[in-house]
Amino acid sequence: MKRGDEVRHLFTPNDFSWKMRMRQGAKSFFSETAAADSPQKERLHWLDTAPELCLASSPKGDVLIQDCWKLAADWEMLPTPVSEGNLIDLGRFWEPDFILLDGATFTLAAGCVCMASSWDLQDSVGKTLDEIHDRVPGLNRSIGHSITRFLERIPADQSFYRENWSLTRSNQLNYHPALQRPRLDSSISPNEIYLRIEHQSFVKIPHGVLMGIRINPIALTELSDEPEILQGLLQQLSTMPEEVAIYKGLDAGIEKVIEVISELI
Repeated sequence: MKRGDEVRHLFTPNDFSWKMRMRQGAKSFFSETAAADSPQKERLHWLDTAPELCLASSPKGDVLIQDCWKLAADWEMLPTPVSEGNLIDLGRFWEPDFILLDGATFTLAAGCVCMASSWDLQDSVGKTLDEIHDRVPGLNRSIGHSITRFLERIPADQSFYRENWSLTRSNQLNYHPALQRPRLDSSISPNEIYLRIEHQSFVKIPHGVLMGIRINPIALTELSDEPEILQGLLQQLSTMPEEVAIYKGLDAGIEKVIEVISELI
C-alpha cells in the first residue's frame, strides 16, 4: 500500500470545512499491531512517568470503565490474569488511547490519552462534547448537531471510524500542551513538517460511547510522489479561516508550509 492511501480521501480538491466522514469500523482497531509499529512502549512510558497528563475520570466514568472491561472480555482481548478492571490497567492493556462518553449527556466521563493532539484531557473531563467543541472555531455550528445525532444512534453491534488531521513540527506522538513541543513557524524546513493523522473509532457500550484514538505522523516529504494529495492539502490550507489556523497552531507557519507544498507538487 502506498504511503498516501490512508489519507487520500481526506484531501480531495475542496475548500476547508469541518467534516465527519464516518464509515464502518472494526473491533480490530483495539487489537495489538505489529511490534515494529506498536506505540505501546511509549504509552507505558507516559503512564509510568506522567500519569497525571494521561488519565482522568469523573464519578460517571466508573460504570463506563467496567463496560469497557466487559467489552474486552466479549472481544477476547483480556489480559491474563484479569486485573481489577480499573482505568490505568485498561490504559496499559489497550494499545489505542480512548475516551468514554456518558450516554445520557455525552459528557467526557473518563479517558486515557497518552498521545494527546495539543489538548489536555484533565481540562475536558466532566464537560459535554458541545462544551469541549465550543473552543473549536465553527465546529459546533457546522457539524455539532450531526455529531450528537450520530452518537445517539450508534447501533450496539457496530463500530464506526473517521480521521482528523493537523500539521506538526516533529513526529512525536505525544503533543500534550504541557510538553511545549516546537511549533510551526517561518523557520521550518521541509523535513520538519509532519501530517498528523488522528484515527478515531466509535463503539456503543451499555452506558455510553467508547472512542478510540490512534496517531500516525507522516512526513510531508514522503508524499512528494502524491501530487493530488498535496494539491488537496494546499487547497485546505489556502482556504482555512484564520481562527481555525490559530486553533490548529498553524498561524505562524502556514505561509511557509504552503510554500513548501507548492515546491513539492
